[in-house]
Amino acid sequence: MTGLSASGNYVFLGSRNQNRVYYYTLPGVTTRKDFTYLLGFAMTCDIAMNAADSLVWVASENTSLTIKCYDTNNTMVDYIGTDLVTNARGMALDPSGYLWVSDIDADKIYQIDLTEGIEEGSSIQGLNVVPSANPFSGAVTIQAPGVNASIAIFDMHGRQIETDNFQGSWTWNSSAPAGNYVFVVRDDQGATAILDMVKI
Repeated sequence: MTGLSASGNYVFLGSRNQNRVYYYTLPGVTTRKDFTYLLGFAMTCDIAMNAADSLVWVASENTSLTIKCYDTNNTMVDYIGTDLVTNARGMALDPSGYLWVSDIDADKIYQIDLTEGIEEGSSIQGLNVVPSANPFSGAVTIQAPGVNASIAIFDMHGRQIETDNFQGSWTWNSSAPAGNYVFVVRDDQGATAILDMVKI
């Protein structure tokens, strides 16, 4: 287990190898319950919990998306890439809503204002992107009608395995193994869509 966060009457615990966040009810820490499954993420280093919004921020090592934010539906709703924080380790949320992150590569501690948004905030899911199938086998087509966009694909360890630009639609016909993948699609206006995809 790695990462601990308290909020309200709960203690949240991140699992390094199980890709899950669990919680315990205070004061009697006895029964563990699932909070969320961290689809497409592994090697958790720390978590920071925003219980008011039912969101958990998760730091992971060896990944291009160094911090991801998940809701209780196991959906990644936001992220912070290595362009902002190179190698996140410790994290905490303060009462004002700032996310504090330690970066072991830069030897710095960052204060991140989450109200301003990390990746164009209000438009993080404003881009209309539809996969041809999910789960899928073989090829999958990403439809973004009338949009000039870029796409980046990450494996479940957070490694970027493909990137490309497209207009309207894009097909991934890869020999990558079956598993969970995260597709990040961004249009030329900065609107972003994040798809948790499963290849079978």
